[in-house]
Amino acid sequence: MKLDVRGYARVAQAFVTRKVPVYAHYGITHRCNLTCKMCGIWRYGNRKEELELPQIEQMAQKMKRLGVVQLSIGGGEPFACEYLEEAAKCFVDAGLQTRVLTNGVGVGEERLRKCVDYGVNSFSISLDSLYPARFDYICEKEGSWIEAVKSMTIIGQLVKGSNGLPSINCVVSNLNLEELPEMVKFAAALGWHISFLPIELLAGPKDGVRNWEGRFVRYRPEMGVNVNDSAQMVQDRIDRAYEQLLRMKKEGWPILNSTPYLEASRLYLKTGRFPAEGCDAGRLYFSVSPNGQFAICHRTEHQHMHFLDPKFEEYFHQAEYERKRLLEAGSCEGCMRACWIDNSFMFRTIEGFFEASRMAVTSRVRDPASWDEAQRWAKYDQVDIVPQQAG
Repeated sequence: MKLDVRGYARVAQAFVTRKVPVYAHYGITHRCNLTCKMCGIWRYGNRKEELELPQIEQMAQKMKRLGVVQLSIGGGEPFACEYLEEAAKCFVDAGLQTRVLTNGVGVGEERLRKCVDYGVNSFSISLDSLYPARFDYICEKEGSWIEAVKSMTIIGQLVKGSNGLPSINCVVSNLNLEELPEMVKFAAALGWHISFLPIELLAGPKDGVRNWEGRFVRYRPEMGVNVNDSAQMVQDRIDRAYEQLLRMKKEGWPILNSTPYLEASRLYLKTGRFPAEGCDAGRLYFSVSPNGQFAICHRTEHQHMHFLDPKFEEYFHQAEYERKRLLEAGSCEGCMRACWIDNSFMFRTIEGFFEASRMAVTSRVRDPASWDEAQRWAKYDQVDIVPQQAG
């Protein structure tokens, strides 16, 4: 994404020191209109716990003072918040590059246009398959594929000619390993980028609930990468998929993930091992929940000062905060969240940093696909929604 002078300076400082919180995620709501199989965050949606616009405006100004460059508004489904557009404007007006993370289902052109009119030109939409039936199965709602892709084409037209960076978020699972290269080509045809996130590997219904985020993850064995496959078949399927992604990344296809992150994702899906390079949660990036509670990341308990506390900025720069942050980060079992781990790769590795820098100056959407063009990518041939064998 193209940055202003201040943004470039903050990013350069972060690369040298890894102590500048250049990225923040604000989950404006936990409410959601979908019940996706790998996510349970919708269970905890509560309008009464969400901040009002004056509080969000305070948050935006505080993030600006802390040095945040990019802010992602997610959820739940952020458009479940009735005043999302006005909330996004608070961050835009504060000078933050603002991205909305949405499923694109049931949004409507009017609300998307309002976001763009308020200065939002970067959106991420979730899409995990080119088979509408498969994606609807994942989302647990018929028509999800059609609505999500329609929203993509609307956004493409709205941000055409801007410095925005619309992107697809794709969760990699047993259901779609063979589709990944085609998903990249689909994103390119739309004039979008694409980011891949490996599904969280859970051995059982209670696995992974040792952390705060665990309650938001649903155990769905059919989405695990080893369903009905031999160990070697699993390895082969993952290797084939990621070798193609790595090659396409090198060739310049619009893949947002850094090469180190793609390599780490392949290793994670094959072994369950998280990256060993470390985590910069609470330094390069942090998270704020719908009620304004600060956390160094989604996975940790909310034991820090509330973000809107008048003394928060002082606390953030104190040794007490750094001590707590180090204990939290050091005791975490790890994760593969791209917004966390890939940011670390971009600031910890020369390769990741230069890939991100090249992307920052890449031209944006010029000829976005129409709905008629986009829907031609939909696959309706007869395949198992849940692959049984993939040789």
